[in-house]
Amino acid sequence: MRQLVLCLVLFALVAGCAPWTPMHRLSLGMSKSQVLQTLGKPNNASGQGQEEYLWYVPVNMPWKRFYVRLVDGRVEAYGPVGKEKAKP
Repeated sequence: MRQLVLCLVLFALVAGCAPWTPMHRLSLGMSKSQVLQTLGKPNNASGQGQEEYLWYVPVNMPWKRFYVRLVDGRVEAYGPVGKEKAKP
């Protein structure tokens, strides 16, 4: 019983409130294949022409959504949905 409680406490500390999507590993200019290798398959994707969006939903925070904006196959922007930068 003691081990179960310890495991649950440890899990809660490790899981915390941080999303399990490793967005912090992304950087501008990464290729689409590097993004897929880092984040895995997106939950959804959309795009038109040379612009593409990859959409991710963390397993531990299903109410949050993250995006990766690719232009010509390279990361131009990424972050939580609602924080997208306006196009010039």
